[in-house]
Amino acid sequence: MADFVKKNIFLDQDSVGIYIKKIREKKDIKIEEASLKTGISIKYLRAIEESNYKDLPKGVYAKIFFRKYIDFLDIRHKNIVNDFVKEQNRGQNFEKNIFFNKIVSWKSFVSLPRIFRDLLIFAVILVCLFYLFFYLKNIFAPPSLEIFNIQDKQTVQSLSILIEGETEAESDVLINGQIILTDENGHFSETVYLKSGINFITVSAKKKYSRENIIIKQILVEN
Repeated sequence: MADFVKKNIFLDQDSVGIYIKKIREKKDIKIEEASLKTGISIKYLRAIEESNYKDLPKGVYAKIFFRKYIDFLDIRHKNIVNDFVKEQNRGQNFEKNIFFNKIVSWKSFVSLPRIFRDLLIFAVILVCLFYLFFYLKNIFAPPSLEIFNIQDKQTVQSLSILIEGETEAESDVLINGQIILTDENGHFSETVYLKSGINFITVSAKKKYSRENIIIKQILVEN
Protein backbone atom coordinates (compact mmCIF):
# COMPACT_ATOMS: atom_id res chain seq x y z
CA MET A 1 0.00 0.00 0.00
CA ALA A 2 1.37 3.45 -0.90
CA ASP A 3 2.20 5.93 1.88
CA PHE A 4 -0.26 8.72 2.44
CA VAL A 5 0.75 12.15 1.21
CA LYS A 6 -0.96 15.15 2.70
CA LYS A 7 -2.02 17.73 0.13
CA ASN A 8 -4.94 19.99 -0.66
CA ILE A 9 -7.57 18.29 -2.83
CA PHE A 10 -10.47 20.03 -4.50
CA LEU A 11 -13.80 18.45 -5.29
CA ASP A 12 -14.85 18.17 -8.94
CA GLN A 13 -18.39 17.73 -10.19
CA ASP A 14 -18.73 14.28 -8.55
CA SER A 15 -20.65 13.74 -5.34
CA VAL A 16 -18.72 13.65 -2.08
CA GLY A 17 -19.13 9.88 -1.90
CA ILE A 18 -17.74 9.26 -5.40
CA TYR A 19 -14.86 11.61 -4.67
CA ILE A 20 -13.95 9.69 -1.50
CA LYS A 21 -14.21 6.35 -3.30
CA LYS A 22 -11.83 7.60 -6.01
CA ILE A 23 -9.34 8.69 -3.35
CA ARG A 24 -9.55 5.30 -1.63
CA GLU A 25 -9.08 3.40 -4.90
CA LYS A 26 -6.28 5.73 -5.94
CA LYS A 27 -4.50 4.85 -2.70
CA ASP A 28 -5.17 1.16 -3.39
CA ILE A 29 -7.05 0.65 -0.15
CA LYS A 30 -9.67 -2.07 -0.03
CA ILE A 31 -12.91 -1.13 1.66
CA GLU A 32 -12.52 -4.15 3.98
CA GLU A 33 -9.15 -2.75 5.11
CA ALA A 34 -10.67 0.68 5.67
CA SER A 35 -13.45 -0.88 7.75
CA LEU A 36 -10.95 -2.86 9.84
CA LYS A 37 -8.70 0.14 10.55
CA THR A 38 -11.45 2.68 11.20
CA GLY A 39 -13.78 0.35 13.08
CA ILE A 40 -16.65 1.51 10.85
CA SER A 41 -18.96 -1.10 9.36
CA ILE A 42 -18.49 -1.81 5.63
CA LYS A 43 -22.19 -1.09 5.25
CA TYR A 44 -21.69 2.50 6.42
CA LEU A 45 -18.52 3.01 4.36
CA ARG A 46 -20.36 1.87 1.23
CA ALA A 47 -23.28 4.14 2.14
CA ILE A 48 -20.88 7.10 2.34
CA GLU A 49 -19.19 6.27 -0.98
CA GLU A 50 -22.48 5.62 -2.76
CA SER A 51 -24.21 8.68 -1.21
CA ASN A 52 -26.81 6.27 0.14
CA TYR A 53 -27.66 8.46 3.11
CA LYS A 54 -30.74 6.55 4.17
CA ASP A 55 -28.48 3.64 5.20
CA LEU A 56 -26.37 5.84 7.45
CA PRO A 57 -27.14 6.16 11.18
CA LYS A 58 -29.32 9.06 12.22
CA GLY A 59 -28.17 12.23 13.92
CA VAL A 60 -24.50 13.17 14.42
CA TYR A 61 -23.23 9.59 14.05
CA ALA A 62 -23.14 9.82 10.25
CA LYS A 63 -21.02 12.98 10.48
CA ILE A 64 -18.72 11.31 13.04
CA PHE A 65 -18.21 8.27 10.77
CA PHE A 66 -17.57 10.55 7.82
CA ARG A 67 -14.89 12.56 9.67
CA LYS A 68 -13.22 9.39 10.83
CA TYR A 69 -13.20 7.98 7.30
CA ILE A 70 -11.73 11.09 5.63
CA ASP A 71 -9.12 11.33 8.41
CA PHE A 72 -8.14 7.74 7.66
CA LEU A 73 -7.86 8.58 3.94
CA ASP A 74 -6.00 11.78 4.88
CA ILE A 75 -8.35 14.01 2.93
CA ARG A 76 -7.79 17.63 3.89
CA HIS A 77 -10.37 19.44 1.78
CA LYS A 78 -11.63 22.18 4.09
CA ASN A 79 -15.24 22.15 2.86
CA ILE A 80 -15.70 18.45 2.42
CA VAL A 81 -17.54 17.96 5.72
CA ASN A 82 -19.95 20.78 4.92
CA ASP A 83 -20.44 19.38 1.42
CA PHE A 84 -21.22 15.98 2.94
CA VAL A 85 -23.79 17.50 5.32
CA LYS A 86 -25.41 19.46 2.47
CA GLU A 87 -25.63 16.35 0.30
CA GLN A 88 -27.05 14.38 3.21
CA ASN A 89 -29.73 16.99 3.81
CA ARG A 90 -30.60 17.10 0.10
CA GLY A 91 -30.86 13.34 0.07
CA GLN A 92 -33.14 13.30 3.10
CA ASN A 93 -35.36 16.00 1.59
CA PHE A 94 -35.53 14.03 -1.65
CA GLU A 95 -36.62 10.92 0.25
CA LYS A 96 -39.27 12.95 2.05
CA ASN A 97 -40.56 14.33 -1.26
CA ILE A 98 -40.76 10.82 -2.72
CA PHE A 99 -42.59 9.64 0.39
CA PHE A 100 -44.95 12.62 0.18
CA ASN A 101 -45.65 11.95 -3.50
CA LYS A 102 -46.35 8.32 -2.69
CA ILE A 103 -48.79 9.41 0.01
CA VAL A 104 -50.54 11.79 -2.40
CA SER A 105 -50.67 9.12 -5.07
CA TRP A 106 -51.97 6.58 -2.59
CA LYS A 107 -54.62 8.98 -1.34
CA SER A 108 -55.66 9.72 -4.91
CA PHE A 109 -56.06 6.01 -5.51
CA VAL A 110 -57.92 5.52 -2.27
CA SER A 111 -60.30 8.33 -3.19
CA LEU A 112 -61.77 6.19 -6.00
CA PRO A 113 -63.25 3.56 -3.69
CA ARG A 114 -64.38 6.40 -1.45
CA ILE A 115 -66.32 7.90 -4.37
CA PHE A 116 -67.94 4.54 -5.05
CA ARG A 117 -68.76 4.21 -1.35
CA ASP A 118 -70.35 7.65 -1.28
CA LEU A 119 -72.33 6.87 -4.44
CA LEU A 120 -73.49 3.60 -2.89
CA ILE A 121 -74.57 5.38 0.30
CA PHE A 122 -76.39 8.01 -1.78
CA ALA A 123 -78.13 5.27 -3.80
CA VAL A 124 -79.20 3.47 -0.61
CA ILE A 125 -80.56 6.71 0.86
CA LEU A 126 -82.38 7.45 -2.40
CA VAL A 127 -83.97 3.98 -2.43
CA CYS A 128 -85.01 4.40 1.21
CA LEU A 129 -86.59 7.78 0.43
CA PHE A 130 -88.50 6.31 -2.52
CA TYR A 131 -89.66 3.42 -0.36
CA LEU A 132 -90.76 5.81 2.38
CA PHE A 133 -92.57 7.99 -0.16
CA PHE A 134 -94.55 5.08 -1.62
CA TYR A 135 -95.15 3.61 1.83
CA LEU A 136 -96.64 6.88 3.09
CA LYS A 137 -98.53 7.32 -0.17
CA ASN A 138 -100.14 3.91 0.29
CA ILE A 139 -101.03 4.74 3.87
CA PHE A 140 -102.68 8.09 3.19
CA ALA A 141 -104.00 7.55 -0.34
CA PRO A 142 -107.70 6.61 -0.56
CA PRO A 143 -108.34 2.94 -1.36
CA SER A 144 -109.61 1.89 -4.76
CA LEU A 145 -113.40 1.49 -4.99
CA GLU A 146 -115.57 0.06 -7.74
CA ILE A 147 -119.33 -0.60 -8.06
CA PHE A 148 -120.18 -3.43 -10.45
CA ASN A 149 -123.93 -3.73 -11.01
CA ILE A 150 -125.52 -0.25 -11.05
CA GLN A 151 -125.03 2.82 -13.18
CA ASP A 152 -125.47 6.44 -12.26
CA LYS A 153 -128.93 7.83 -13.08
CA GLN A 154 -130.23 4.32 -13.51
CA THR A 155 -134.02 3.71 -13.60
CA VAL A 156 -135.54 0.72 -11.77
CA GLN A 157 -139.05 -0.49 -10.91
CA SER A 158 -138.15 -2.32 -7.68
CA LEU A 159 -138.00 -0.72 -4.24
CA SER A 160 -134.75 -2.51 -3.48
CA ILE A 161 -131.45 -2.97 -5.30
CA LEU A 162 -128.36 -5.13 -4.75
CA ILE A 163 -125.13 -3.16 -4.51
CA GLU A 164 -122.01 -5.17 -5.38
CA GLY A 165 -118.50 -3.83 -5.47
CA GLU A 166 -114.86 -4.20 -4.56
CA THR A 167 -112.28 -2.21 -2.61
CA GLU A 168 -108.86 -2.86 -1.12
CA ALA A 169 -108.56 -5.46 1.63
CA GLU A 170 -108.90 -4.17 5.20
CA SER A 171 -110.82 -1.10 4.05
CA ASP A 172 -113.98 0.04 5.81
CA VAL A 173 -116.98 0.27 3.47
CA LEU A 174 -120.09 2.32 4.15
CA ILE A 175 -123.28 2.46 2.09
CA ASN A 176 -125.45 5.43 3.00
CA GLY A 177 -123.58 5.65 6.31
CA GLN A 178 -124.07 1.99 7.24
CA ILE A 179 -120.99 -0.20 7.74
CA ILE A 180 -120.85 -3.09 5.25
CA LEU A 181 -118.83 -6.24 5.75
CA THR A 182 -116.20 -7.19 3.16
CA ASP A 183 -114.44 -10.47 2.56
CA GLU A 184 -110.66 -10.99 2.73
CA ASN A 185 -110.29 -9.77 -0.85
CA GLY A 186 -112.34 -6.60 -0.33
CA HIS A 187 -115.50 -7.79 -2.09
CA PHE A 188 -118.85 -6.66 -0.71
CA SER A 189 -122.56 -6.91 -1.53
CA GLU A 190 -125.55 -5.34 0.20
CA THR A 191 -129.26 -4.90 -0.55
CA VAL A 192 -130.38 -1.29 -0.32
CA TYR A 193 -134.05 -0.36 0.03
CA LEU A 194 -135.33 2.50 -2.08
CA LYS A 195 -138.32 4.86 -2.18
CA SER A 196 -140.33 6.02 -5.13
CA GLY A 197 -138.70 8.80 -7.02
CA ILE A 198 -135.03 9.80 -6.93
CA ASN A 199 -132.65 7.98 -4.55
CA PHE A 200 -129.01 8.77 -3.84
CA ILE A 201 -126.76 5.86 -2.92
CA THR A 202 -123.44 6.87 -1.36
CA VAL A 203 -120.73 4.23 -1.16
CA SER A 204 -117.44 5.06 0.59
CA ALA A 205 -114.25 3.19 1.38
CA LYS A 206 -111.51 4.21 3.80
CA LYS A 207 -108.43 2.66 5.34
CA LYS A 208 -107.25 3.45 8.84
CA TYR A 209 -105.18 6.55 8.04
CA SER A 210 -106.23 7.21 4.44
CA ARG A 211 -108.54 9.71 2.85
CA GLU A 212 -112.01 8.55 1.91
CA ASN A 213 -112.96 7.38 -1.56
CA ILE A 214 -116.64 8.19 -2.29
CA ILE A 215 -118.92 7.12 -5.14
CA ILE A 216 -122.45 8.54 -5.41
CA LYS A 217 -125.06 6.89 -7.61
CA GLN A 218 -128.46 8.39 -8.50
CA ILE A 219 -131.28 5.85 -8.85
CA LEU A 220 -134.79 6.66 -10.09
CA VAL A 221 -137.60 4.34 -8.95
CA GLU A 222 -140.65 4.20 -11.18
CA ASN A 223 -143.64 2.16 -10.05
